[in-house]
Amino acid sequence: MKKTAVIFLSLLVLICALSSCSPQKEIPSCREILSAVTKAEIELPAGKFYSSKAQKGDSEYLSSTLIASLFGGGAYPEVAKDWIEVALYLSVGNHPCEFAIILCQNRDAAHDTAKLFCSRLSAIKITKNEANREEVTANAKVAVNGNFALLIISSDSENAMKIIQRSIGKY
Repeated sequence: MKKTAVIFLSLLVLICALSSCSPQKEIPSCREILSAVTKAEIELPAGKFYSSKAQKGDSEYLSSTLIASLFGGGAYPEVAKDWIEVALYLSVGNHPCEFAIILCQNRDAAHDTAKLFCSRLSAIKITKNEANREEVTANAKVAVNGNFALLIISSDSENAMKIIQRSIGKY
């Protein structure tokens, strides 16, 4: 009986040790995902990248004022306290191309962030009435993948979503 218990415990320890060594996919950075999707974008309009990882003074610095104006209606959004990383691409011209990828601490925060994205999309549709803008924003996507909240305003949002899903994978 003691031998069986020792063998069982030995096997249990071995299994636990082996499972802890199994490779786990590292969570990709929002900026890496954003780079992949913008590289694949056909006729990407001139624009600017922003990253929460950039320091003040860097070209990609993402200010709280910009976050408030894009997603908070002028006030810094409450859910932002649950954001781990943010990466944005905003077109600087009239062409409506915008990508927002936000990694949240949990899925609830990702869903709340997606609601902010829906408000952003509505604001874009209301403030601009150009035919091209309406066509592109009609194909826009707001999604949650794991703890990532995604806003895709693109001429090919289906392809952009596939690239993002491939980049995120299962982490």
